[in-house]
Amino acid sequence: MNVLVIGDEHTYGFGLEGGNLSYIGHFIRQVSLAGQAVSVEAYAHLTMAQMSSTLAQLPLNRYDLIVLQLDHRILQPSAFNSIDVPCLAAPVLLQPFDLKLDSTGTQVLSPLKAAKTLLASLLRSRRAMALSMLLKQLRPYRHNVLIITPFPHLNRANQWVRQRSRNVLLDEADKQLFSVFDSDSIIRPQEEYFLVNDPQHLNAISHELLGRSLFDFYLSAPTIVTIQAIRRYY
Repeated sequence: MNVLVIGDEHTYGFGLEGGNLSYIGHFIRQVSLAGQAVSVEAYAHLTMAQMSSTLAQLPLNRYDLIVLQLDHRILQPSAFNSIDVPCLAAPVLLQPFDLKLDSTGTQVLSPLKAAKTLLASLLRSRRAMALSMLLKQLRPYRHNVLIITPFPHLNRANQWVRQRSRNVLLDEADKQLFSVFDSDSIIRPQEEYFLVNDPQHLNAISHELLGRSLFDFYLSAPTIVTIQAIRRYY
């Protein structure tokens, strides 16, 4: 089973202590326990423009599953800046049971910047957003695509923007008939879900909850061709 993952530093377990898996690691473990060999190619810290450029250059028909973990960048406009688009982003090399890599983490929005981002999104047509373009690009492969809503954040301003992003994602994915795993149903913006003194990165328990729940959703999502369907032919 070939899996493509595009997300942030949570894909490789930023901040987790040695031996703890990221949510993708837990997901892969569940797939492996179901009897499938898994190969993972992952890209992290891409802007929406870089996601589009990377997807355009990857052989998407060769992946059995494409996982998109999106965040507040959903609210970026669709007018991509060509300077921001690489030829092809470098993949983060992930091993199924050892996904930790060094990282500086993601940028935290200040309350003022968060407010500006939200205001700009309210004044912008949803159809003009980069998200709509990205999903249209993936539409031919939607039966192999699983989208994850933005993870929560303890900072109130950042959480506000992420909730706005989540709502836009759910609305657009519904219009284009994509399967969406809502992380809000598993983890909440409460301290017990996060690393100590870190308002934006999830702890080991949250990663395990997400990974196991993501696997259950993957098996049950009506629009996704899963390993259950593959196994019926044996």
